[in-house]
Amino acid sequence: MTDEAIDGSIQTASPALLAETAAEPAIGAPTPGVEPAIGVPMNPRTGEPQRGWTVRLSALAHLLAVIASAGSLLWTYWTAVDDFAGAAWLLSRFSDPEVGTEVLLVVAVTVAALVVGVLNSITAYYTWIGYRWTQTSGIISAVAGLLMLLLNPIGWTAIPLAIIGAALLRAQSSSAFFFAWEHHRHPEAVLTERFQAVSYGPLPRYRRT
Repeated sequence: MTDEAIDGSIQTASPALLAETAAEPAIGAPTPGVEPAIGVPMNPRTGEPQRGWTVRLSALAHLLAVIASAGSLLWTYWTAVDDFAGAAWLLSRFSDPEVGTEVLLVVAVTVAALVVGVLNSITAYYTWIGYRWTQTSGIISAVAGLLMLLLNPIGWTAIPLAIIGAALLRAQSSSAFFFAWEHHRHPEAVLTERFQAVSYGPLPRYRRT
């Protein structure tokens, strides 16, 4: 078919077909973005959901619980050199223990402090980056914080801190933040409508009328 014949067929095409073709989206055109969650603004600099005050305070509370548990353990080590029984509550339960018993008691308080510190550090970090399962790990951290009763008053402060952090994770704004992050990491696939007709030839804006 010659170029003149092609131009003639384009000119004789019905206006309805041309209008329908012009209204069709281009193949491979990007789909407009969808807000991941209502009420959770996006950070214009990072493109990620913004953290509310409940999320920030929860992460801070868990972080302070980590510091309290670590400080309590270090204080126990330091004090046990001169006053073994006064270094921790658990150590005070034993009067004049043998060397082997002392070692086991020190291992016990060390494990207790490490468990509390690790659980709260994990919860604090993954709360900051928006993982929903921290709502459960926060409760576990709060319950495990009771292990600090085996140490000294420095470690006891980790208990209310972990409880406050876990409670803040259950706030509505925290749940919305986690929901926004979940959709930010795993956006829903948006399917385009199937083309009913495919028109060949130049685009409508290049066709001569």
